[in-house]
Amino acid sequence: MSERLAPEQADSLPDIPEPAENVHLVGHDEAACRFATSWRTGKMHHGALVTGPQGIGKATLAFHLAFHMLTQRDRPHAPDTLVPPAAGHPVWRQIASGAHPSVLHLTRPPRDTGGGFKNFITVDEIRRLGHFLSMTSHDGSWRIVIVDAAEQMNTAAANALLKNLEEPPRDTLFVLISHSPGRLLPTIRSRCQVHRLRPLGDDDLMAAMGALSEDVPPDAGARAKLVQLAEGSVRRALLLTRHGGLDVAQAVDKVLDSARFDTGEAIRIGQALAARDAEIALDLFNRHVTDRLGRDAVSAAQAGDTPMANRLAGLWEEARQTIIERETYNLDKRQHVTGLLQRLHGAING
Repeated sequence: MSERLAPEQADSLPDIPEPAENVHLVGHDEAACRFATSWRTGKMHHGALVTGPQGIGKATLAFHLAFHMLTQRDRPHAPDTLVPPAAGHPVWRQIASGAHPSVLHLTRPPRDTGGGFKNFITVDEIRRLGHFLSMTSHDGSWRIVIVDAAEQMNTAAANALLKNLEEPPRDTLFVLISHSPGRLLPTIRSRCQVHRLRPLGDDDLMAAMGALSEDVPPDAGARAKLVQLAEGSVRRALLLTRHGGLDVAQAVDKVLDSARFDTGEAIRIGQALAARDAEIALDLFNRHVTDRLGRDAVSAAQAGDTPMANRLAGLWEEARQTIIERETYNLDKRQHVTGLLQRLHGAING
């Protein structure tokens, strides 16, 4: 593990570099070229909304863009794609550590007491913009504000940011990272140029994962299963390999695909996921069963089996509501898992 520079974030993964530290940008060449061209030609829009599923490299792209803008000052002669940072470059180290005077990274702040992080990006975080933007750039460079993730702003924070987007300061770029852009204020979306990033392809996913960790499965079958379940997200691939997600998915599919419901195996899965240290594995279980229902419903519809497609779609909504209720009311985890498996098995095999 290399030296850690970036402060811990609400979504940090142990022993995995933060996006601000990650010198590897994989799979988003088109967006990188688009940003580089805008910079070179002097047509950089003041607001960039970078969207796509969580864990595909949106924030990494934003920090690479910041590095490019701060190091490629001769804009007409800047390259037509983003210059990759070197880990030891002084500008990159400043960006990564949060110490560069021209880069402000706004995320969910730590709780005042008790550890952990607040549930939202608060208005106090957005108010940091006032001081940041009032400072004269020490070397005439642009200032870059990265909001990550933008949909995590509460209402007061979103309205405060909107005021800055409506009257953007000169030579300032706002980069809004969003996993769910539909949750943003329409007025915020309308003031940004949208850059939609796609999930990583299979080869890019494995390349990005290999650049960050040694968790790539050596077995070809396990890699294929990981690619299927990760759906183009490096973050999800890392969670699957580090928290038993592949084993959970295999056990769940075995129960659901068997002709008879294996009560004993369902109970075993439920007991394992009810353990105090299995919260992430439980989240992966919930994601796997809802994803599977969605895929099976689509397959049934494409095959012309409308009754089955409707039944699975209804069960998908029921499962989603069950997951929300368990999290909201802290219901028994073991009963949640075994009950959900039994209902799914009945619908799939009924």
